Amino acid sequence: MVQHNLPLPIKSCTPKKLPNAPISVSKVRVIVRVRPFLAHETSSRNGVVSCISVLDQDFESPQDEVTVYLKDPLTSRNECYLLDSFFGQEDNNVGQIFCGEVSPLIPGMFSGCNSTVFAYGATGSGKTYTMQGTEEQPGLMPLAMSMILSICQRTDSTAQISYYEVYMDRCYDLLEVKAKEISVWDDKDGQIHLRGLSQVPINTMSEFQDVFSCGVQRRKVAHTGLNDVSSRSHGVLVISVSTLSADGTGTVACGKLNLIDLAGNEDNRRTCNEGIRLQESAKINQSLFALSNVIYALNNNKTRVPYRESKLTRILQDSLGGTSRALMIACLNPGEYQESVHTVSLAARSRHVSNFVPSGHKQETPKVKVDMEAKLRAWLESKGKTKSAQRLGPLNSPLPKKTPSSIVTPAKRSITFNSSVKKWGKTANLDAQHTNERAFAVAFGNLLDVEGSFHSCMENAPSGVKDNDKKETEHDANKAARKSYKSLPVESLSKGVDSITIDGKDAAQSPLRKALSPININGNEKPLESQTPFLATCSTNKGAQKNDTPLGKFSTRSSTLKNCLVQEYIDFLNNASREELLELKGIGEKMAEYIIDLREESPLKSLNDLEKIGLSSKQAHNLFTKAAKTLFEDKAEDSILG
Repeated sequence: MVQHNLPLPIKSCTPKKLPNAPISVSKVRVIVRVRPFLAHETSSRNGVVSCISVLDQDFESPQDEVTVYLKDPLTSRNECYLLDSFFGQEDNNVGQIFCGEVSPLIPGMFSGCNSTVFAYGATGSGKTYTMQGTEEQPGLMPLAMSMILSICQRTDSTAQISYYEVYMDRCYDLLEVKAKEISVWDDKDGQIHLRGLSQVPINTMSEFQDVFSCGVQRRKVAHTGLNDVSSRSHGVLVISVSTLSADGTGTVACGKLNLIDLAGNEDNRRTCNEGIRLQESAKINQSLFALSNVIYALNNNKTRVPYRESKLTRILQDSLGGTSRALMIACLNPGEYQESVHTVSLAARSRHVSNFVPSGHKQETPKVKVDMEAKLRAWLESKGKTKSAQRLGPLNSPLPKKTPSSIVTPAKRSITFNSSVKKWGKTANLDAQHTNERAFAVAFGNLLDVEGSFHSCMENAPSGVKDNDKKETEHDANKAARKSYKSLPVESLSKGVDSITIDGKDAAQSPLRKALSPININGNEKPLESQTPFLATCSTNKGAQKNDTPLGKFSTRSSTLKNCLVQEYIDFLNNASREELLELKGIGEKMAEYIIDLREESPLKSLNDLEKIGLSSKQAHNLFTKAAKTLFEDKAEDSILG
């Protein structure tokens, strides 16, 4: 491969200093590049006249923007737009763009900042030339790679590249020998990820040229009525940099630069596209129209920004209204007035989009452990003896008793305690059951319909499950509530009602922890069955039936079976091989790969963890429901055949 030498102006470039503030507001910077007239254009026209120029700046106008003037030579129509910079038809304007606009973004990558540079314009306006260039005049992609590698050598950083295209609203990895579709999804923090995208380490420019040229050859191009070699897809080159922190803490700053060559919007009346070319053009125009809708929504502070209208806008989500610095290069054909007006008008609107760029070094805030005892003590001191404190009184309230009547005899203790437990039992049991119903309503809505299989499974259940079903059900239902009281010792969580009974010895021990003990009532209701039957009721309506009825027993056992099945399903996902995962109904090859990748990072703990691979909560629970139904159907068939 031929080595690209950087043009002379780049050696004298002094990158602009990056802001030191933790969060800085960065507008999308928009510049204009006007390509020169081509040889066949100058020969076919009698005296070519450019429809694009820049007006002289007044003393009153800001120095950091220019006025782009567009005039139609035939109709004398004209338009004016304010942009950030203008690069005319000079032969080396790509090198000037890199020196003045792109190179200031690169040093920030080594402190963890992300940047995006994308070329936008009509077909035949010079976007691909601007980004890729030629061997004699390298484009922004090789120029940026050369500068990044030179900084990596000085800072002992590592660089990797990824190259993919968006064709017909689908993403394909261009660095894979066989075309491989990759999926776009976002995590719980809203960050965009490309699942399955390959990364290739790069150490020298020769390695970059070999890898990049192979990717360029795989990109979709075709001959059209306006361009001999027209890009039929959006091409995205991602350069990632990892830098070890110099403070000796071992932290690594990761930054990336996205260089995007957008496909050009086309007028099918001029291109005369047919067949597959017409379909490609329709998808390209739809994605660019979605881009204009996103820019419009951001400029008008709309509550909903339609990023999900196309794969292109999802990829650019972090660059438009996100956390990346963004540079938009509006590429113009000097002989096409209407196309230039359309491009510049969208570019001018993009200038008003604000990105919120975080600082490169992200210091993780240590999580402060909350002392629940101190928090409760402060709350009680501020509120005094309120209704909540009075309700906690029979359960060994930490508040001092004001009258001798509050001291009860041992004979009265059980009466006072049982009365309080009735009230607490109804409230806590309702909350616990509602939590349980919300968690499993989607996944198990259809399981109770398979009555024969369900009864068969309960008959085969271990005796321990049958005996402790109510205790485990209420224990799982209150799992979220007990997380707030991690400061309580494990021994206190495993005690029954006897640990809450008030006597002289227990009263001398931590009364604040005793005050929190009602959380454990639902998990230890078995010793209270003879005294407080309300705790064993099913609180679905006002006329709740007791658990000693056939319906109550069936409901309790069904909840236990559901919990056991969920846990077994999660354990299976964490330990099963790829072939075993594929045997489950609803899991295909891609889903199996995603699950394996996810559990390598951290084991699955609940069905909601499947949301990390792009599933919604409803889809995750439906996936389990399919597997459970298959299990019940197999059990029913075995019993019939047996």
